[in-house]
Amino acid sequence: MFSRCSVLPTQKIVLAIVLLLMPASTFAQQHEVGAFSRFAGDWSGEGTVKTSAGSERIRCKAHYTVTPDGASLEQALRCASDSYKLDVRTKVAATGPRFAGKWNEVSRDTIGNISGSITPMGIRGRIDGIGFTADLAILIQANRQSVTIDPEGATDISQVAITLTRI
Repeated sequence: MFSRCSVLPTQKIVLAIVLLLMPASTFAQQHEVGAFSRFAGDWSGEGTVKTSAGSERIRCKAHYTVTPDGASLEQALRCASDSYKLDVRTKVAATGPRFAGKWNEVSRDTIGNISGSITPMGIRGRIDGIGFTADLAILIQANRQSVTIDPEGATDISQVAITLTRI
């Protein structure tokens, strides 16, 4: 049987080791899981685009390239239907809970800025281009993300809503 005196020093040593290792592992997890880490990879899905002519179903594929620290992201998003095409390239970088960057809609030769905030549920932002702005919301949960773009201004598109699943 162990005496109380011999157990307590052992428990203190184990506790001290755990306390010393915990900050290092917590820092490593935060370092590995950056703002955009959960987006990395290939995604596929479908949704709708609402235009002045009505609503149409679209199929989409997205590829996200994320830097090892998770602080920067490059996106390639392609969506299409029989009569509609969307081909967006985005590059953003996070600084704390905020992000900013540039986007380019290739098929329409349109460029602009994107900025917003990173939340535990995803991102909320604003897309600015020549003659229009749009609100952006990307909600992400495990291997599923919902993307909603609500444009304002001189555009025939009133909303794009897409649900993507990691492939």
